[in-house]
Amino acid sequence: MSIKNILVAYNGLPGSGAALHGAVTMQKFFDAHLTGLFAHGGSQLSSQIKPWMPKRVKEAIMEVENQSNEEIENSFREICADVPADKLHWIDSDGPVQQTVASYARLFDLTVIGMHETSDKPGQSHIEIYPDRVTFDSGRPVMIFPAGYRGSVFNNKAVVAWDGGRAAARALADAMQILETEVSVEIVSVGRSPLAGSLPGLNVEMVLDRHDVNVSIKQLDRTGKTIADTLVDYCETSGAGLLIMGAYEHSPLREGLIGGVTHDIALHAKIPVLMSH
Repeated sequence: MSIKNILVAYNGLPGSGAALHGAVTMQKFFDAHLTGLFAHGGSQLSSQIKPWMPKRVKEAIMEVENQSNEEIENSFREICADVPADKLHWIDSDGPVQQTVASYARLFDLTVIGMHETSDKPGQSHIEIYPDRVTFDSGRPVMIFPAGYRGSVFNNKAVVAWDGGRAAARALADAMQILETEVSVEIVSVGRSPLAGSLPGLNVEMVLDRHDVNVSIKQLDRTGKTIADTLVDYCETSGAGLLIMGAYEHSPLREGLIGGVTHDIALHAKIPVLMSH
C-alpha cells in the first residue's frame, strides 16, 4: 500500500493532538496529502435552541458554537504550519461522528485517530470518536495514538500481533510500507505458534524478509493475563514504537463477558497501534 493520502480525525482533544502530530510526521515522510476532519453532531448547547426563542438568543448560541469550531480548525492549522498549503486540507462535517469518520476513511490510504477520551469540558460528547468502531466500519487501516505520545512510528521497533488469520494478514499488508522503514520487526503470537498460518515452503517471516525487513519471531505466554494486557505489556517492556494487529469483532454477548482484544488495546495501548479489519 502506497501512503499518499492521509486522513486525521481532529477534534481538539489531547488524543487527537497526538494523532495530528503523528500524521504530520507521516505526511512529511511520504510527501502525502493530509486532510483534517472535524466530525461533530449537534452539541448540547445547540440542542437547547427552541422554536419560541428570540432570534438574538438563537444567534448568540450559534455564535458560541461556531467560535468553538473555529478554534479547533485554528489549532489544526497551527500544528500543521509546516505542511505545504497544496498538501493540507480541512473538512468540517456535521453529522453522526463515527459514521462520518468511517465514511471519509474509506477514501484514504490511512486514517489517524487519537485514543478515545472524554472531554474535560461539559457538553462535548458530540465530538468523541471511537477508533475501533471506525476501523470496523471503514474497511481501511486506522492508526490510533494515545494522548501525549510524541514518538515516531518510523525507524523504530514494530511488533506485529500474528495469528495467521484474515484480519492479521490485512493489517500486515496495510502496514508494509511502514514496516520497511523499521529498524526491527517482531512477529509475536500469544499462546500459539508464532508461525500460525504457515504454508509448505512459506511463512510470514519469509514474507517480511523478502521486503528486506529485519524480522524475528516470538511466542508470548499469557500467564493469567488477557491477550490485550499481554500485548500491551510486552510492547512496553520491549521498547516497541508501533503495534500492528488485525481488528476482530465479537458478538455483543461475548464482548460483554470477556471484553474484546481490539477494544481493550484501542483504549489502553501506550504506543501507536495500526489496526485493520
